[in-house]
Amino acid sequence: MKTVHLGFKAFDCHELLCHSIARTAGIYTHQGLSVSLLDTTFVPDEALPENTFHTSCGAALTNFLEGRKRKVIFVACDRPMFWLYGSPDIATVSNLGQARVASYPDAAAPAQFLRKILSDKSASCGLLPCRDDVARLGLLTSGSVKAALLGSSYLPHEMEARGLNTLISIGESLRLPSTGLAVSNEMYEREPQLIATMVEIFQLAMKAIFDDDELLGHVLQETFSMKSECMDQSIETVRSCYNPFGFSYENLLQGAVDSIAGNLGLNSRPATELYEFKFIKSLH
Repeated sequence: MKTVHLGFKAFDCHELLCHSIARTAGIYTHQGLSVSLLDTTFVPDEALPENTFHTSCGAALTNFLEGRKRKVIFVACDRPMFWLYGSPDIATVSNLGQARVASYPDAAAPAQFLRKILSDKSASCGLLPCRDDVARLGLLTSGSVKAALLGSSYLPHEMEARGLNTLISIGESLRLPSTGLAVSNEMYEREPQLIATMVEIFQLAMKAIFDDDELLGHVLQETFSMKSECMDQSIETVRSCYNPFGFSYENLLQGAVDSIAGNLGLNSRPATELYEFKFIKSLH
């Protein structure tokens, strides 16, 4: 059995749902792969083990614009699963004024997404970089900030039940591949068969996400601690953000590259140099 590594930035259903479905359903084993997860948040490229895939396509885009060579080979989500939640007295973004907002570290892709949307809305609130969702939510519920950007561990129906207001859905405001599978150019050239196998596995997992309520609900509850009593709402939210096709179209991709490049103050690059979907095949 061949061992590969799957790097992630956040252990949540936005990044790791396809992986968790594949593991639970035995798809990896059937394809002869042993997949080990790796938190790559603080791991430089040169320290990564051989045959490392990455689930964060937003990070791959940022790296690509900074000059590092990447290939995105599968798109799981092209509606990023991040939401800006406001305290009970904040009903809209305009209510924020110059208030502080708990965000991701400046270099992280979600921080770039939020900055772009707030700029489009001419919002003048200050972004406070925080290490993780737990810290961001804690700052919000303690009254230390007026809003917080949270990921897919905190879905809108759950936060609204706690009295918070959903101010922005990043996925409704900004379309771009945020999670899926990405690799280095070196691995892309060296391991075409391995890449084809991983893409097929993720395609099969994606099919289960849309076709198998029981399996999806089981994984969301057991792996990502989502509550059974509101599972229908969780499933609906997940499916609204996930991409059943595994790829995106060039006009969407180039627009995403141009938008994030402008936000970072970097020169844009051709999307075709980053996104390559030739390994995706029809499963019908």
